[in-house]
Amino acid sequence: MSPVTLPSLPPSPSLFVCDIFSCSCKCCCSQMMVWAAGGVAAGMVLLAAHSWRRLRGRREVYGPSKVVVVTGCDSGIGYNVALNTLEWGCSVVATCLDPDGEAPRRLREAGAVVVKLDLRHLQQDAFKELLSALNSLKDDDKDLWCLVNNAGVMTYAHCEWQTKEMVTSQVEWQTKEMVTSQVEVNLLGLIQVTKVLLPTLRRNKGRVVMVSSPAGQVAVPNMTVYAATKWGVEGFSHALRRELTPQGGSVVLVRPCNLPANTGILALNAAHLKLMLAAAPPETREDFGVAMMEAEQVFREHFQGSDQLPLPLNDRLLACFRSAIMNQNPCLTYSAAPLPVILSLDLLQLLPYNWVDFLVAKNLRFHTFFR
Repeated sequence: MSPVTLPSLPPSPSLFVCDIFSCSCKCCCSQMMVWAAGGVAAGMVLLAAHSWRRLRGRREVYGPSKVVVVTGCDSGIGYNVALNTLEWGCSVVATCLDPDGEAPRRLREAGAVVVKLDLRHLQQDAFKELLSALNSLKDDDKDLWCLVNNAGVMTYAHCEWQTKEMVTSQVEWQTKEMVTSQVEVNLLGLIQVTKVLLPTLRRNKGRVVMVSSPAGQVAVPNMTVYAATKWGVEGFSHALRRELTPQGGSVVLVRPCNLPANTGILALNAAHLKLMLAAAPPETREDFGVAMMEAEQVFREHFQGSDQLPLPLNDRLLACFRSAIMNQNPCLTYSAAPLPVILSLDLLQLLPYNWVDFLVAKNLRFHTFFR
C-alpha cells in the first residue's frame, strides 16, 4: 500500500477564499444548478440578516462590576480575549494551566485575577480557587456576567495513528507538562466549568460564550477527534441556549478561523506524531510510517514553540469577541472567516454527504483555516 501523506501546511497559513463553485462535475448538472441557486438565495438571506444586525445598534455592557471568566489564558485566544476585555472595561478572572507563565504574569500586571484550572483532572475541589476568586470579587460588588469557554487542544493526524492517551487521557513529552486530551478539555471540561458557574450566571441573567470552530460545522480528515469535540460543543451550546433564554440568559458561539500559528494549539503536534509512530502497530507503521515522519517534520518546522509567546489576534476576531461578550443583544453565532468561506460552510451543510465528501477531498483546503 502506498504511503498516505498529510497536506503540507504553510509557515503562516493565510485566509482561504473558498472556490466551491468552480468544481467541475460532469454529472447531475441540473441538480448542481439547483443547489447553486439555493446557495445564492441563502447568501442573500445571510447578507440581509447581517445588515439587520448592524442596524439594530451596538449597546454594550460596561463597568468593572461585570466579571468575565476566560478559560485557557496561557496563550493565544484566551490571553488576548482576557487582555482586551480588561480594556473594554470589565473585571476579568483568567484561568491558566500554569499561572506562573509569561502570559498570566502579563495579565496580572494588566489587572486580571489569575487562577489555576486544569481541565484534565477535574476532582471535586478542582474549581475551588476559581469560586473563591469570584466570591472575593462579589464582596467588592462585582458579579459574574460572562463565561468564555476558550480552553482547547488539538491533535492533527489520522484517527488510526492516534494513541489511546491522545484520544481519552493524556500524553507526556520530555519536560512538557502532561498534555490533556481533546475530549476532556474541549468538551467534558467545558461542560463541567459551565455547570459549576451556571447557577450564578442564570440568576445574574448572564452569558456563556463558547469558542467553537469551522470543524464543528464540517468534519475534515486528520481532525476526527477534534471535530467530534467541536460538534459536541455546538450541540451543547444550542441546547443550553434554549434552556437559558427563557430565563434571561444567553449563549453565544464564536468560531475563529485560520489561527493555528497564533494560538499555539498545534505546538505539540510534532511531539504527538513522534509518539504515535513509536506506539503504532506494525501494520500502521508499514503503511503510514513515511507519511508520519514527513508530517512530524512539517509540524516541527512550522508550529513547534508557537505557544511560547502570545501573538495578537486579528481585528475581525477581536470584534467578534467584543460583540459576543459586551453587546446587550448579541448574535447567536459569530465567525471570523471571510464571507466566501462562511457562505461555503453554510452551503456544505445543505449538500448531500457524498457531494461534501467529493468537495472536501478534491477542492477545499480546509486545513488552512480550521482552528
